[in-house]
Amino acid sequence: MTTLELCAKLDSLEPGEIATLFFKDGEVIRGGMLYNSIQQRGVIIDPDSETQRRFEASEVSRISRR
Repeated sequence: MTTLELCAKLDSLEPGEIATLFFKDGEVIRGGMLYNSIQQRGVIIDPDSETQRRFEASEVSRISRR
């Protein structure tokens, strides 16, 4: 997935929409997400495991919706 495609997909997610983010460092988090397209930064929160990660678009390798 190109950076442009990745940013477009992140942009298309609604605030709080459930998604699974696959990070370049191997971490995978599924949860509600907020993304700021201007700063290309966001946060994803998994309420089940109480995991939260702030990220930049450049750290994400793949996105999967529900």
